[in-house]
Amino acid sequence: MPAQHVLAVDLAKVYTTGATGKKKFVRMLAWGDPVEVQGSTSDRLNLALTHFEPQSDGSFLPVVTTGFIEPAKSSALKPADLVVEKKHNRVLRLDFVDVQQGDAAVMETPKGKVVLIDGGDNQLFARYLASRFRGTREDRPREIDCILVTHGDADHFLGLTEIHRSETDARLASSKRLFIHPVRVYHNGLVKRPKSGRKEVELLGATKVVKDPATGKDITVITGLETNLLAVADAEMNEPFRAWKAALAAYRTRGPIEFRRLALGDHDAFDFLDDENISVEVLGPIPTAAGATQGLRFLGKPKPGPRVGLDSMILEPTGFVGKSASHTINGHSIVLRLSYGRVKCLFAGDLNDEAERVLTSAHNRGDLSLQAEVFKVPHHGSADFSGAFLQAVSPVISVVSSGDESAQKEYIHPRATLLGALGRYGRLEEPLIFVTELAAFFAIEGFVDPEYHELTAKGKAAAGAGEQVVDPAERGRFFALSRRAFGIVMVRTDGERLLVCTNSGLSDLKEAYAYRMDELGKPIPAVVRQA
Repeated sequence: MPAQHVLAVDLAKVYTTGATGKKKFVRMLAWGDPVEVQGSTSDRLNLALTHFEPQSDGSFLPVVTTGFIEPAKSSALKPADLVVEKKHNRVLRLDFVDVQQGDAAVMETPKGKVVLIDGGDNQLFARYLASRFRGTREDRPREIDCILVTHGDADHFLGLTEIHRSETDARLASSKRLFIHPVRVYHNGLVKRPKSGRKEVELLGATKVVKDPATGKDITVITGLETNLLAVADAEMNEPFRAWKAALAAYRTRGPIEFRRLALGDHDAFDFLDDENISVEVLGPIPTAAGATQGLRFLGKPKPGPRVGLDSMILEPTGFVGKSASHTINGHSIVLRLSYGRVKCLFAGDLNDEAERVLTSAHNRGDLSLQAEVFKVPHHGSADFSGAFLQAVSPVISVVSSGDESAQKEYIHPRATLLGALGRYGRLEEPLIFVTELAAFFAIEGFVDPEYHELTAKGKAAAGAGEQVVDPAERGRFFALSRRAFGIVMVRTDGERLLVCTNSGLSDLKEAYAYRMDELGKPIPAVVRQA
């Protein structure tokens, strides 16, 4: 079996030779991407590769072929310089995937450990993962080292159930199915209850009113925090949580799953990354302790926004009123700060202004550090943010995960005030701000007439409650677009260099930027290395 390799330059165009002998572009690879080398000549590196060809129904199917990379004539690179054996790989890969209104990211370490961080609420993340981790079967599932759900909003985890549903979906080609076994499932302990018959303060579990140790005022603390999601009764879960529980129960038949509720200081949860010199600090949620009572404090609502003014820098927890279950579950998102060499990445879930003020105060006291080069921006770019928090992070690369998919899910994300603040508090003169929905590209198809196909009972069961059949008599003609490029913000680092790139509407063009980290951890703009 030939040695496995990964790409050693930032970007490389892959070509094939057609029947006429003419060179044809196939795809572009990025630093750290796996490649199967089939030999080399004096001027090219020969590869076996998989690329995705468009089908008549608008889908893309993997096609295995051969190709080659030619070093640029202007460079001093030789074909052997373009790759490195996988056993010597040092590139950490982070992909932030466009799942419309939601969050989904996948981290793959140099040794191949995989961590999923959230998963959106639709099939987009499942389709992306199936195309990336091909060849799985029920008797040969892909091991996922950890699934981290930052908090229990459906737009962050319901899409993970689509991975399981793909296994038995008769409508899908085998290339779109993914069989997995998650070894670890981490979450913040808050499980949403059904709304029917419950008060706002009862939607996240049992609570207790205690005296705030800092102010002496009455506060409400959620004490009914869960660890093993499979042990929670269905009656104590809303519909998305029940669907997630069912998927987890199926995954557990393939092997054990470690369930863990994370909070500030639970850094040992990521000890499985220690052998690669990757450390992960858990910075949130921050629990409240009042005597013998411990839990997560119920948060309130901010003033109506969007806010424009200097109060963005205030750290006192003022101006938040009432008790809001939605703001509470967002504000207690799991916050991770990943360190690899000189590069730091901060994942902030759906944090809001009230929670960010608490974290920023801890940062200012020296209890923790928020500064990071790569920043997953909270809450899809919501206006409910703290400018002081952004200033503490001082990012070089910010990634906003957002999308416009329907009028029912329109929140005007990302907000203009948030984007302006990211630019202002970025560490460099020209900080980078990426938005996943802007990294996706579509082709105009024009007006189309929908077709109606009556589903059989089996087909209706496979379609699930989240999909509907379009009746042309009700829908009528509409103006259509087709997805031509998956929206992905790709971050690559070996701990010393940092690359970020996205796809574009042209398959041979990417937007890419590179930095090197100096001895003091300062990012210095660098040339993008292209073959």
